[in-house]
Amino acid sequence: MKIGSVRKSLAAISIVIGATILFGLGAFSAKAYLTRHPGPSQNANTAKNTNNPFLTEGFDFKRLRAADNEWRGPEIGEKIDLSRFRAKDGEPLNSTTGKRPIMIVAVNPDCGMCTVASDEMSHLREKLSTMDIKYFIVSVTPQTTQVDFFKYSDSLNAGAPGYLWNAGAGAPPESLSMMTTPAHLLLNEDGTVIRVWPGSHQDRTVRQRMARQIIADTLVATDTLNAIAHQNSGAPQANLARR
Repeated sequence: MKIGSVRKSLAAISIVIGATILFGLGAFSAKAYLTRHPGPSQNANTAKNTNNPFLTEGFDFKRLRAADNEWRGPEIGEKIDLSRFRAKDGEPLNSTTGKRPIMIVAVNPDCGMCTVASDEMSHLREKLSTMDIKYFIVSVTPQTTQVDFFKYSDSLNAGAPGYLWNAGAGAPPESLSMMTTPAHLLLNEDGTVIRVWPGSHQDRTVRQRMARQIIADTLVATDTLNAIAHQNSGAPQANLARR
């Protein structure tokens, strides 16, 4: 094997190993986050004795994302055309995302749970802003007029701008139109789906747990992305991937 090929292989292996290690550290950070933010219905003994804080202090979204749930939302890695979401003034969502991951919450004005979950949205927007992650309210509901949607998104008082799917340019992908609402999606700057958390809950305590899990999962995801970016920047082949 040529020396150049060996070096390339070693560089690739180092990227994978480094990202794996940082992903583990991110998971540890998420666990620490949940431990520092116990649910209001838990006492200290419950938090101390649990073996899995993601299930007791956070929320297990696995069943909601099961393959047999047609409303589970897009698959990880699917790409959403952010230019199709438009603000009240017509500005496309992709023009305001920046170079960081973003969080969108999909809502439907006819969805009662979306109104109930407005406190969860407000809390998430506030917490995510400290992580430099922008938060947007979006909708792909075809029967909703622009006037009705923006009036509705403002009424949620989540402190987040609203964006409506431009149906005139074509229907949204089925994974979005079939998805339950509300649903949170962590997207890369180009619209690539990183994580999906479908649904909310009538009980405020459960909503708080769901919000903590979303924050913890987002922390893991962003730590992992940062690790990969760091490894790539130091690898011999990094220049090939730079934009």
